[in-house]
Amino acid sequence: MKLGNYAHISVSVQRLDVSAPFYAKIGFRKLIESEDPAPWMLVTDGKVNLHLYESHFASPALHYFSAHMRDKVLELMRLGIKPEQQRSKDGKRLQHAFFDPNEVIIMLMHYDDSIMPKPNGFSESKIGAFGELSVDTAELDASIAFWQKLDFAVSLRGEKPYPWAILTDGVMILGFHQTDAFTMPALTYYSNDVHSCLHALEAAGIHSVRRLHDHDGRVRGAVITAPDGQTIFLLEGEP
Repeated sequence: MKLGNYAHISVSVQRLDVSAPFYAKIGFRKLIESEDPAPWMLVTDGKVNLHLYESHFASPALHYFSAHMRDKVLELMRLGIKPEQQRSKDGKRLQHAFFDPNEVIIMLMHYDDSIMPKPNGFSESKIGAFGELSVDTAELDASIAFWQKLDFAVSLRGEKPYPWAILTDGVMILGFHQTDAFTMPALTYYSNDVHSCLHALEAAGIHSVRRLHDHDGRVRGAVITAPDGQTIFLLEGEP
């Protein structure tokens, strides 16, 4: 069963007025913003939408939207998944929440997805193109089995340098990595010209960058840290 036809990644930020300019510098543009019930902004880089929310929650989170979410919740329950019913912070909207085996929170928003502004599919990012939301996992097969229940399919899989798999439902792309190299979900971007991306970051005044080197000492990528603590991977590869 598909969770919805629209989804975005929600990121908890301490101060929207600090985080929003950072994401703008790497190629995100504003779609919507509001102060209700707390400051938030929906931004896009053409490939993925981010919801920057000045509120404390398990972050990043996946938010799926559907006008038929009640039916989807019932189907999840038939699959043995029991989402918790909640109300939005302003009390206006019904939503449900559940976790995957890796403690990634999935929010089901009872809201018509057809009126949500969707990514146009053309990358506007200054750090390559969005490739996946990378998630560390202790059990790759268990993660795959769980997400396959939610209509995700494996598009790529490998065993080196550790077991990994890329899954998608046509709306969101998730990468599961059986490794302890990172411990929190990361936004992952790919570029054939990492050096140009790094120069663009430097020119934009972004210095929270750690370069990644191969065995020969060549720069093959970078780890970027947003002001809110969100990790962003920039890796060499086909966008």
